[in-house]
Amino acid sequence: MINNYRKLVNRLSPWQIALLAALVYGAWAAFVNSEHGNQVALKAGLVQGSYAFVSTWLISFIAKSMLAYWGYSQGVRWSAMSVSWLVMLAIPVLLHTWQQTPDLLEAILPGLAIGSLYLWSYCQQLQEPV
Repeated sequence: MINNYRKLVNRLSPWQIALLAALVYGAWAAFVNSEHGNQVALKAGLVQGSYAFVSTWLISFIAKSMLAYWGYSQGVRWSAMSVSWLVMLAIPVLLHTWQQTPDLLEAILPGLAIGSLYLWSYCQQLQEPV
């Protein structure tokens, strides 16, 4: 099972993963902000969906680039994950603060938790190209 996941991680384009992230996290942010009205929910969904797309692509690109440049050692994997995680945290906080999203933490926590798991598994499963 892990070998199949490793093959999938190494084969899928960051763009494909980013599109799925945009749909899921945008819908979540809209849902948790729906009690504040349709306009607020729509804005929160668009902000979170946009962030999820850009962030998923960007963190995958950063991690993959760091590993390709500095090697695939465990230390580089953790460094790549740490740098990417900070980017993943900073972007939604800035965007939602700018948009004055009322329930910022509720809007970003699922994405941050799942994104952290994705990022960890992505960094651990990427392999040096043969």
